[in-house]
Amino acid sequence: MEQEAKKSFSFASIAISFFILIVLPLTITGVIISKGVIKVGEEATQANLRILDDNQKLSIAGRAQNVADAVAQFLTDREKDIRIASILPRDGQSYSTFLKSNTRGVTRSSQVGVVKIPVPVYREIAFIDKTGKETLKVTDAGVVPNDQLKDLSKPDGGVFGGEDYFLKAKQLTPGEFYMGPVEGFHVTKKEFEAGKQFDGIIRMASPVFDSNGFAGVVELALNFVHIMEFTDHIVPTEPGMVFAKVNPDDANYTFMVGRDGSYLANPAQYLIPGLGPDKKPVPTIDENNYNELMKEGTGGMNVLSLGFQDENLPKIHALASSGKSGSFTYPVGSRRIFLAYAHIPYYGSVYSKPEGFGWVGMIVDIDKYHKLSQEKVKDIQQKVERWQKSSIVVVFVSLILLFVIALVLARGLYRSIQSARREDGTTPLEDDED
Repeated sequence: MEQEAKKSFSFASIAISFFILIVLPLTITGVIISKGVIKVGEEATQANLRILDDNQKLSIAGRAQNVADAVAQFLTDREKDIRIASILPRDGQSYSTFLKSNTRGVTRSSQVGVVKIPVPVYREIAFIDKTGKETLKVTDAGVVPNDQLKDLSKPDGGVFGGEDYFLKAKQLTPGEFYMGPVEGFHVTKKEFEAGKQFDGIIRMASPVFDSNGFAGVVELALNFVHIMEFTDHIVPTEPGMVFAKVNPDDANYTFMVGRDGSYLANPAQYLIPGLGPDKKPVPTIDENNYNELMKEGTGGMNVLSLGFQDENLPKIHALASSGKSGSFTYPVGSRRIFLAYAHIPYYGSVYSKPEGFGWVGMIVDIDKYHKLSQEKVKDIQQKVERWQKSSIVVVFVSLILLFVIALVLARGLYRSIQSARREDGTTPLEDDED
């Protein structure tokens, strides 16, 4: 009986040893992994369950002002370009080199994520003689043939009709320049949903003088996409992040308003005013035509005409037009809106004080923001639960397999010891026990 007990004890000792060395560490590891998954889930939940508090509101307001200042600086830098253009040799090579040397990155989505591709700052550069006729024009496609050059002595000769930049520039003195309003054809809602983008320009023009006096006007067509870039990819509640496309339906986006109250940039680009096929401005959305034009997306939006929807928008525009920046939290129907506005301090050419170029707005529908945040938290919690269940199943199955392996190894080792009995009928292990 004593011998059998020793044998049984020896097998149990080996089995327990294998369990401690193999199964127990995995058990501890599984517990640690499970707790780790729960902790990561809790941290992710807290990070996404956000409330638009006062500090975040201040941060958004400061960010809006930074964007507005950046727009103003960009426009100021363009003044240098028009002055350089006015002294360039009037030949195709010089004009082409000028266009190619002025590029900026434009945000686009690709297979590798959000990227920036270089796009010329100017669509064209042209010289118009003192009679108003274009004598040289260069675009990114090259030198424009003579039979396609236009007569701008009358405003109707422009691409968009009613363009008087030549007439205004010829009245300026040396060193002065003209910067016109945004020009472009309106993009309907259907066109926008099909992928078409608002494609506008800003005309810049400066008089050129030689020994005989006024010689003509040099003109640049500033690609408006570079101004829209400042606001089109920003979600106010996501600092530091750039999105290829912002969803306006989330009511958490950045926009830009001109000095006259019209939208210059908005994620829903069909709201940007422009010209129709007849080169006449599309209707402005107001209380009488709101339902029809919004449904079809065939009208432009001006904040001065939106008082019936949000009485604060005309008031905010008035404040921004007086050179002020700030923010408001206010109700609109059953919603709570936070809107930060920042005056764009650019005062060149026709953009005089105090209105300047316009203002940048960052709007957040607080209740919708909270709802989206809670939905995101719920999604994270569901993922955490799935990860936790998966880890428990993996650990449990591994424990069973390792437990079986431990028994097999223990039995094999025990039998090896038994087969090595000494002639006196004892094993080395039994000698140690004795």
